[in-house]
Amino acid sequence: MAMLAPSVRAQDASAALTGNWQGTYVCAQGKTGLTLTIDPQDGREFSGVFQFYAVRENITVPDGCFTVSGRIRSGGAVDIIGSTWIKRPAGYITVDLHGRVGQGGTNMSGTVATPGYGNLCSRFELTRTATKPSVEETCRVEAPVVSFAP
Repeated sequence: MAMLAPSVRAQDASAALTGNWQGTYVCAQGKTGLTLTIDPQDGREFSGVFQFYAVRENITVPDGCFTVSGRIRSGGAVDIIGSTWIKRPAGYITVDLHGRVGQGGTNMSGTVATPGYGNLCSRFELTRTATKPSVEETCRVEAPVVSFAP
């Protein structure tokens, strides 16, 4: 899988991810829909909102969302860290995403982590979307600027 070009300047790095991404991830509840909205912050850091929901293959997943913060590491790897709940279904925890953006910047994939909870999840697959995705009203918030703690 190709990475973000190493020549991307630090101030342009988060802009390369800015926008709306849609796809799925797999965790203990099964295949789950995901809309990730990334807002630029500064340099290699960014913030955004992670919204999850049911998909046709798994209609029992409740809707939920939380803020995220992230960083683009050297070589184009991306770390997206779950932060503050906006809408939390009972029994759910925030997750982290660790992956890479594909060639051309139109897809992102990698692993889903649940720090402190063992291996409850596996992979995520996202595609950049040109149109603003439908977001549940309770998840429509301005994501706060959040610092990424190393």
